[in-house]
Amino acid sequence: MRVLVVDDSPVACTLLCAILESTGIETRVAASGEQALETLRSYTPDIVTMDVNMPGMDGYATTARILQTYALPVVVLTATANAADAAIRALEAGALTVLQKPAGPEAPEFDRHVDELLRTLRVMSQVKVVRRSSLQAGRKSPAATKRLSPEPTDIPRIVGIAASAGGPAALKTLLQRLNPEQPWPIILVQHISAGFIGSFRDWLERIAPIPVNIAKADQSLERGVLYLAPDDRLLSVTSTGHVRLEPCRSEQLICPSADHLFHSMAKLGQSAIGIQLSGMGRDGAAGLLNLKNHGALTLIQEPSDAVIDSMPRTAIDMQAACEVLPAEQIAEMLNKLARQYLNENRPRQGC
Repeated sequence: MRVLVVDDSPVACTLLCAILESTGIETRVAASGEQALETLRSYTPDIVTMDVNMPGMDGYATTARILQTYALPVVVLTATANAADAAIRALEAGALTVLQKPAGPEAPEFDRHVDELLRTLRVMSQVKVVRRSSLQAGRKSPAATKRLSPEPTDIPRIVGIAASAGGPAALKTLLQRLNPEQPWPIILVQHISAGFIGSFRDWLERIAPIPVNIAKADQSLERGVLYLAPDDRLLSVTSTGHVRLEPCRSEQLICPSADHLFHSMAKLGQSAIGIQLSGMGRDGAAGLLNLKNHGALTLIQEPSDAVIDSMPRTAIDMQAACEVLPAEQIAEMLNKLARQYLNENRPRQGC
């Protein structure tokens, strides 16, 4: 594996290179965004690690340029958990994930941070990244407008969204286009590193036209509110519209789990809408198929519109889609259904 380390700190670069090279990983170093782009003209790594605070071109702009030009996976490394807000901005630019940068060997939990870094780089280096410029062009495949099942006859009561790597970019497109009058609660399962959930909620609230809360156990779901699955908890919904949180199970590879949420929503049948966005892996596909089989409307992001297409593509291959749409058109579908509900339930005026 070959890694380009982008960081303006010589100390951080020396440590990261020592960690990576000790396991046989080839490294190159760039001390700025400009130098990173110049290096990539003649050097093709499997993955890029990115600092965000650098002189000149910062990590956000550099990440966006790398995705536009080279379609390489980018992992953001932050110095402390206090940099979480900056890291969320990097996810918005298209970075795949965010990790805490390992400090010196004498630092607490150094070995755990190193193990997490190495494991993440090995996994993420295998990810096929869709070129960012194609996403911005809004290109659609023929499947994007093909109707695969009839519209639900019941008014939806809840919307569930699953997203992983590349999800923030899709969420920004979707949420910014939502009308503020959403007549149902929306629950989001976003795979994100532990410790960043608070900053991620703050970022979502800045871009969404509706309130955003981290879900709490046993709370009643309110219409027009976006609920975010908390760290290290399995989130499901009850038939009475309440949140249920459970500890992660030992056999659970992904936690929070989109499949766990979607399976719980399936009992609502046509009263549920399931949405699968950009992400790596298979989480959500089986649950989405269960939703579809129970009569729910299932919407999947068009793979060519996603930064990472494996989660949407897996769900499509399992025939879990009612419709395959770009993120922008998923928002339009929700707005259309919301208008239909509001028009049918608005009090009639007397003459």
